[in-house]
Amino acid sequence: MYAAAVADPGGLLSAAGIVEGLRHEVTEYVALDASTLLLAEFLVVLHEGHPARAAADYAELDRLVREWFPVRALAMDAALRAPAESADVDTWAALALAEMLGIPLVTKHPEIRSRKIPVLHS
Repeated sequence: MYAAAVADPGGLLSAAGIVEGLRHEVTEYVALDASTLLLAEFLVVLHEGHPARAAADYAELDRLVREWFPVRALAMDAALRAPAESADVDTWAALALAEMLGIPLVTKHPEIRSRKIPVLHS
């Protein structure tokens, strides 16, 4: 069990049970504030024609996250660290935050690894 973990968008969706994936024993999550727009967009598409369901899932994600960190300080580091073929700079920013805080990262991306912190794949 982990007291806290950073979660990227996919990790949050798994943790909330919105998409299938391994759910880890984490007491509370922190995430990047930039993830909120991506999550909201995903939920609207997922629940096309059912805005109340999208809003309910979004509220569940907001409840799950103890703190939303501003991404601005990590943006350039994440963009430079992400492989050229990777379009998912959000996950690299989440990894940078997890390493900075010294807590695990929860992600659905199996290629993400760290020498500094545990990476929990969902």
